[in-house]
Amino acid sequence: MATQTLKLNVKSGEKDGKNFWDHCGVFFVNTDDSGNTSSINVKHSMFRDVEMVAFPRRDDDPVTE
Repeated sequence: MATQTLKLNVKSGEKDGKNFWDHCGVFFVNTDDSGNTSSINVKHSMFRDVEMVAFPRRDDDPVTE
C-alpha cells in the first residue's frame, strides 16, 4: 500500500503579475497494491481537529498525523 502526499496551497496575493501562495494543508491519497485509490484524507489548517475523507479510511491505511 502506498500513500501520495500533496500540498494544498491558497492564493494569498498578487503583485506585479506574480502570485503568492500560502500552505494551508495536506492531501493524502492512499492506494492498494494494484494502484487503486483506497481512501483520501485531507488535513487543513482551518479545520485542525476535523478529519475530512473522500472515501472512508480503512484499518490498513497508514496513519497520516
